[in-house]
Amino acid sequence: MKRITRYLPAALILLTMGTACKKYIDVNNPDTLSDPTFWKTENSVRTYNWEFYNEFPGYGNGSGTNGDFYYPTLSDDQTPSGFTTFPATAPANSTDWTFNTTVLSSSNVPTYTLLSFGYIRKANIMLDRVDLATMDAAAKAHWKGIAHFFRAYTYFKLVQEYGGVPFYGHGIEISDSINVYKPRDTHQLVMDSVPADLNFAVANLRAVDQPNTVNRDVALALKARVCLWEGTYRKYHTELNMPNADQYLQAAKDAANTLITAGTYTLAPSYQTAYNSEDLGADKSEMLLYKRYDAGVLMHSLIAYLYSTSIINGPSKSAVESYLCTDGKPITLSALYQGDATLSNVKSNRDLRMGITIDTNHYAYAGAAYNSLSSSTGYRPIKFLPDTNKIKSYPTQINTNTSDAPLFWLAEVYLNYAEAAAELQDMGKYTLTQADLDATINKLRARGKVAPLTIAYLRDPTNADPKKDADVSSTIWEIRRERRVELMMDGFRYQDLMRWKKGSYFSSTANPDSWLGAKVPGNPKVLLNSAGYITPYAAATVRNFVDPKNYLSPIPTNQILLYPGSIQTTMQNPGW
Repeated sequence: MKRITRYLPAALILLTMGTACKKYIDVNNPDTLSDPTFWKTENSVRTYNWEFYNEFPGYGNGSGTNGDFYYPTLSDDQTPSGFTTFPATAPANSTDWTFNTTVLSSSNVPTYTLLSFGYIRKANIMLDRVDLATMDAAAKAHWKGIAHFFRAYTYFKLVQEYGGVPFYGHGIEISDSINVYKPRDTHQLVMDSVPADLNFAVANLRAVDQPNTVNRDVALALKARVCLWEGTYRKYHTELNMPNADQYLQAAKDAANTLITAGTYTLAPSYQTAYNSEDLGADKSEMLLYKRYDAGVLMHSLIAYLYSTSIINGPSKSAVESYLCTDGKPITLSALYQGDATLSNVKSNRDLRMGITIDTNHYAYAGAAYNSLSSSTGYRPIKFLPDTNKIKSYPTQINTNTSDAPLFWLAEVYLNYAEAAAELQDMGKYTLTQADLDATINKLRARGKVAPLTIAYLRDPTNADPKKDADVSSTIWEIRRERRVELMMDGFRYQDLMRWKKGSYFSSTANPDSWLGAKVPGNPKVLLNSAGYITPYAAATVRNFVDPKNYLSPIPTNQILLYPGSIQTTMQNPGW
């Protein structure tokens, strides 16, 4: 199915965290099944596993803009300066569809891939070879659990992007052309394999291994994330006729509940701690796993881009208006809402998380820059910026930033539990309780200085948000809102809209507030609509969402051409 070439990295940056340790490994990781000389000890297996951690983008590497946070702007949360939309045609190639975990740049420098079948192959080889190493049964089970974890994670990401993909349950040789060119399996078949992988990981991973590496709790967090996504995808994408949505939602709820009731993790006092800490190992109460950056070893550029004189990708009017007032009511219902005639009005009596996420003291836009900074929407993102009370001077050049990036953390676990419980209630499989809300959503609200959500409030029809979609309950609507504001610009929104089957939210005509910015005084350099809101794009610019085409990415055309002509027409996703 996929073109296979062999690029072996000269050095792999391994993100082992909790100590100030980064490992550079100069080894040729085995990529065939005939490598018994490599698999000697547990340290050999640990060495082999480090490359998996390259699958976590975090804030990106070096000068790259491929991080999970801030950079993904194709949603209703950000209206970037550069117009983003869905591709019109399928690409010829993609690194996702190779068996490599690294690719060569134009200057022949190996660069890791964030997503590829190479990680599937690597996990399968590890499963096939672990028993060769000299270590006890519990250690072998742990490392098999690591392989199952990353195989599940990679298949989850591939299915999110492409739907059905070829499923490989064992290692394959490059010469095995039958399996190399294996046709796609269905979304249902592939995703039904993922819980088995995660269940194995949960049952066999160590509760604690080396600091800040994948362990049993991280596997539970991934299980909650994956099963919530899959359960809601099956529930809302009824055209696919996939069963057992409730079973996935129950699995998500149970996994999250195990983490919550264990009491191992607690929310950090400040919402911003997860995003601007120089050492999440020290600020670890909320963290299950994070990506560590150190000066001179591995750095990123997120803060540099947010301090750049280039136009910053600002949050949309839709995003800013999703934040509640402090009385727990949306701006459409709250008597505390002061309107948006000024920024002072916008921030008055609002969720504290809004003022941590965006600058609520200064607009910044074309013709009215703030300290030479300008946002596409007038709203400037700040939650990733350093705490200037702690750090008086911070490097703002490209590839100099060292703040750590969260990967799995308690706030998301709370949100996954609450949403899974609400969806199960909607299906008649569970009754959401006040205790559920108090153990999850209301802890997040308390940190944001927002009144708690109550069952009584949700049952009162006069409290229904006028902007609520008719096809969801007030309970689901408010929990989705909580997810949106808590995880604002964290890289979840795109796939959330996809799993809820809310493609219309991407549309500039169906969701015009996603296309607007702040209401500001005009000047010759900024484009405003008739109501005085920033419009980053000319009036003729539109973004449409084509259903079902845009719910999945296209399969690269050159990959399809590798198949027999008799099945090529069945290999592409609908609408492409």
